[in-house]
Amino acid sequence: MNILVCLKQVPDNGVAPKLDPKTDRVITEGVETMVSPFDLNAVEAALKLVEEKGGEVSVITVGDDSTKISLRIGLAMGAEKAYLVNDPALVESDGWATAYALSKAIQSIGKFDVILCGKQAIDDDAGMVGPCLAEMLGISQITNINEIKEVTDTTLSAKRVTPAGEEVVEASLPVLLTCEKSLNEPRYATLKRTRKANRMEIPVLDCASLGIEPEKVGKNSPTQIQKLYTPAPRQSGELLKGEAAEIGKTAVTKLVEQKVV
Repeated sequence: MNILVCLKQVPDNGVAPKLDPKTDRVITEGVETMVSPFDLNAVEAALKLVEEKGGEVSVITVGDDSTKISLRIGLAMGAEKAYLVNDPALVESDGWATAYALSKAIQSIGKFDVILCGKQAIDDDAGMVGPCLAEMLGISQITNINEIKEVTDTTLSAKRVTPAGEEVVEASLPVLLTCEKSLNEPRYATLKRTRKANRMEIPVLDCASLGIEPEKVGKNSPTQIQKLYTPAPRQSGELLKGEAAEIGKTAVTKLVEQKVV
C-alpha cells in the first residue's frame, strides 16, 4: 500500500500562548514546537497498515524550513519519504487554503491508497484540512476513526466516533482517514532511524512548481481572523468550611444572592 500522512507543526502545548499586541497574532518566534499529537496517531496507523499489508509510508507538511523537524520525526518513526510544501505565499493560509496546497502537492507526487490526518490540529482545533483535502482530491473519507477494522484491495472499513456513539463505515480506496487519539499509541523513534532521518534530503515544493494559485492562499484565504484575544481570568472560588448542614445553608444563601437559583 502507498500511504501518505499529513503532519502539522504546532506550538508546544506545554507553553502558554502569548499574543503580540500590535498584530493580535500568537507569538511563535522562539516558541518550542511539536508535531500535533493526533498526527502522530496517524503516523502510527500508517506504519501498522504497512506492516500488515506491505508498501511504504510518506509524510508531508505545509510550512517553512523549520517544519522539517516534524517531517524528520515522521521519518524517524518509520516513514520512508518526506515532502515539504514551502512558499512565502502560503503564510497565514487557513484550513481550506492549506488543503488546497496539499491537494496540489499530492497530485504532483503520485497516487496513494490511504491518506491519513489527525482529526484536528491542537493550535486552531478547526478539523478542516482532512475533509477539505478528501473533497478536493475527489476521494472517500472516514473521519474521527478510533479503529481500522479491515482492509482489502479495494475497500477499507473503520470504526468512527460520533456524538451519538460509534459506527462502522466502509469506504472504497483511495480513502482519507482522520484519526482520534484513542486509535493507538504512537511508537518511539529508534536511535538508528533518527540518525538516518537526520541525514535524509527532504524535497521542497513551492507554489510555482505545483500550480498553486497565490490568490487562493495565504492572506487571500477565504476565511480571515478578525481578532484574537486572551480570555478574562476566572475569579477564584470560595472554599466553605464547617459542618455539612452549615455549609449547605451558606452555599444556598450565596447562590440565591447571586441569582443562580
